[in-house]
Amino acid sequence: MSQVRYPLGPDDRVHLLCWLTCGFLGAYYLEGAWPDPSFQVRAAHRWLERHQRAADWIETAKLSVKAQALAARFRPMLDTDAGRGAIEQMIEADELDYDSAVVQRIFSACVIELTQRGRPSR
Repeated sequence: MSQVRYPLGPDDRVHLLCWLTCGFLGAYYLEGAWPDPSFQVRAAHRWLERHQRAADWIETAKLSVKAQALAARFRPMLDTDAGRGAIEQMIEADELDYDSAVVQRIFSACVIELTQRGRPSR
């Protein structure tokens, strides 16, 4: 029996973007390099499956591109004990701890990224 899947809403997009961004950071932390596209697809599908959401491939691809750009901006935090600790916790739990200061910073950046959509860059 298949489960009903709901389309992504605005809040879902923010959460998926945050998940992907943190996933990129976790992969970079473990491997020392940005992951390949297959990682992006698997990570997005895992989140969509867990939250019973559906997204077409182009939306997922666009969010993945934004996530990698955000992860690159946050990559320097991996040079700190707090940043490494937060990423290690995410990797072990395979979930985001929205009470974590690091996840809150990333989540806020994701909100800004998605609300700035359509506005010209400066």
